[in-house]
Amino acid sequence: MRQLTFITLLVLCLAVSAQAETRSFTLFSADLPQGWDGEENMGFKSGNPNECMLILGLSNAKKDGYDALISIFVLPNDQKDDSAAVANKLAPLQANASTPRPQGHFWTFNGEPRSQTFPAPGVTKVSATADKVFIAIVQDPDQRGAEAVFASLKGLTPDTAKLLGQ
Repeated sequence: MRQLTFITLLVLCLAVSAQAETRSFTLFSADLPQGWDGEENMGFKSGNPNECMLILGLSNAKKDGYDALISIFVLPNDQKDDSAAVANKLAPLQANASTPRPQGHFWTFNGEPRSQTFPAPGVTKVSATADKVFIAIVQDPDQRGAEAVFASLKGLTPDTAKLLGQ
């Protein structure tokens, strides 16, 4: 009976992971489970081709909003700040933000972005090199798989791989 239960769980886990589709964008790829989609906007802030905004989201049932959202930004590091400095500058811009702290390769803090795109608490993850800043805001109040999607991110250029600690 234990072996049957174990085999059933194994098959279910494989079926769930097999449903994720790897999507490639300009700077990153990610494994997106069923229902997740992505949209990329290069040069989103000032037209500078070194700027990237990548939105990975799970649409709600009505398709008029999100159940989970990952907002990723890659920007030039004009101030030459390190990851801690960037995180400490960003935290006051969110409601109820915690104190930024190192967590693996990233500096992270909890808070609620003031944007009304998806009004939900999230975790902001920051990484910086001398040339670029990486900011990811992971919002998943109902645990719909955003952390797994974020963990699947792969940098497709040497710069973005370095920003992800790969």
